[in-house]
Amino acid sequence: MKAVVKVAPGAGHVEVREVPQPQIKPHEILVRVRGTGICGTDILIYDWTYRGRAPVPTPITLGHEGAGEVVEVGAQVKNVQVGDRVALDALIGCGKCYYCNQGLTNMCRDWDHLGISFDGTFAEYLAIPAIAAHKVPDSVPWEDAAFVEPIGIIAHTLERIHITAGDSVVIVGPGPLGLLALQAVRASGAAQVIVTGLEVDSARLEVAQRLGADHTVVADREPTVERVRELTGGLGADVVIETGGTPEAVSQALDMARGYGQVALVGFARSAHIVPLSIVRNDLLITGIVGGLARHAERALRWLESGQVRAEPIITHRLSLAEAETGFQLMKDRAAAKVFFRP
Repeated sequence: MKAVVKVAPGAGHVEVREVPQPQIKPHEILVRVRGTGICGTDILIYDWTYRGRAPVPTPITLGHEGAGEVVEVGAQVKNVQVGDRVALDALIGCGKCYYCNQGLTNMCRDWDHLGISFDGTFAEYLAIPAIAAHKVPDSVPWEDAAFVEPIGIIAHTLERIHITAGDSVVIVGPGPLGLLALQAVRASGAAQVIVTGLEVDSARLEVAQRLGADHTVVADREPTVERVRELTGGLGADVVIETGGTPEAVSQALDMARGYGQVALVGFARSAHIVPLSIVRNDLLITGIVGGLARHAERALRWLESGQVRAEPIITHRLSLAEAETGFQLMKDRAAAKVFFRP
């Protein structure tokens, strides 16, 4: 079978190869991949700048956003059967630690991760523990089902912060997570949604406008914080969701919130300039978000089934696995909002 493989450490070293079809263990399922997409983490591994659990083993098949059809089940599997359409969790907890026992697998310190610690979704078939599979309704197309994992991150975000009808919301960063968050906050009743990005994000900001952003602000063309305050009557936003993952994105997110506002940090910025006194004086509630849990994947599926949040409208490029290098470059150049592979 074909697979997109990180064959060695260092920048690049990604090849499309013929590899053996995986053999499943008793607790696993074999999934024929029907759709998968490139995430920012895949880009970091491609560039060899990923700073999560290290080292990433090589060779390894990349990819962790995906969905497909179950074609084989292990002897111990009870929750799915052959023929089921399933979306996949990316992170699998150890099942033994304090956090796993509390149902907080995203906090597990001994996790396994699809496409990071074991072979991922950029392949025709993959083997994965059955516990990571969520049944997908027939009405949800593969272009949506493949992205239950990132949509689940947004479901987690909206569980931790509170948006009420009439709120103003700023989304910092028009990448895939930002564009999914835009739809979710619209469905939650936000009265005004502002999306900020950079000039290089012009294609993604156009997608944001099509998805219903009231305003888009180009941060390297105009003073972003001042523009947001102008658009919100001088107060700042009720809620700010940061998905940019840069020091500047985090600093701006804190400055754009009104007094007693909420800020969710979803991007993976390693550092940022923060003024604690400003946070205290503005009585800000700041929440960090990492990954999602099984209940967030189930909520993501309900959003998709209802049409409230969809991934298909943010897909700008549909490619084959053989065109993986093109897909990586499109995402690195921010020319794509989302790249979708159909193995």
